[in-house]
Amino acid sequence: MKNILILTDFSGCSKNATQYAIDFLKNEACCFYIMYVHKSGSFTIDDLMSSATANVYDSVLKAEKDRLQKFMDTLKQSSQNDKHEFHSILDYDTFIQATYRIIEEKKIDLVVAGYNGVSNMEEIVFGSHTLSIIRSINCNTLIVPEHTKYIHPKTLLLLLDAKDDIQSEAFTSILNTVKEHAIEMHIVRVYEKPVTAPRYDESYLMKHCKDINYKYCVIQNVPLAYVKSCYVQLHEIDMIGLIVQKESVFERLFKHSSTTAISKTLKKPLFVTHP
Repeated sequence: MKNILILTDFSGCSKNATQYAIDFLKNEACCFYIMYVHKSGSFTIDDLMSSATANVYDSVLKAEKDRLQKFMDTLKQSSQNDKHEFHSILDYDTFIQATYRIIEEKKIDLVVAGYNGVSNMEEIVFGSHTLSIIRSINCNTLIVPEHTKYIHPKTLLLLLDAKDDIQSEAFTSILNTVKEHAIEMHIVRVYEKPVTAPRYDESYLMKHCKDINYKYCVIQNVPLAYVKSCYVQLHEIDMIGLIVQKESVFERLFKHSSTTAISKTLKKPLFVTHP
């Protein structure tokens, strides 16, 4: 059974990501942990004073606890999938620390979060927090852009830079996902500068990708963001795959971008792995 951590703030964006994950994993036995993180710094003096004769945790977080339980009840009623079970988690640590701790405690296989491109609204989790998860949390992650409705993904575009090694656990994670869901994989190795000896991966792919449909190409002297933008316009792509490392593909796609530019760039679900 897979353990899935879904991050929510009860917004439409997060609820959409939750439903996308449930549909995407409908044929797999999964234990879904739905987690809401109350911002610890938002506790007020009034909160604490009103809790003088009660448990601080129960008093301060009662509204969120009730809201989370209502969300859980809705999911259980609508799921009707014997392969899925649901559990709620309410935390009041910092967002990244809470996420990291649950990944360790529950042995999480996949983190799921929505993304709406907003990073300056206090009550919206899925702006800067989602980007922080991608950069900081070493766990497979599925990012679902706002308003993206589930259709079974038929194609996944995997963008590789010169540093990305296909003989790695990160590549294997993506390979396993496309196998499980019968997805065709488009693998594009991008060199943003001309190289005299480009890295060709055909022999490894021919040996390890016999069970999937894939296409492979190498592109040189073109910025990565341009490759991604052009490729998804020329091909029917349903999902993007990235191997995220320091100063990686992800950084060059999104670094220094405004939230508007990021939201315009990320229109497809993003499956992220780490080396």
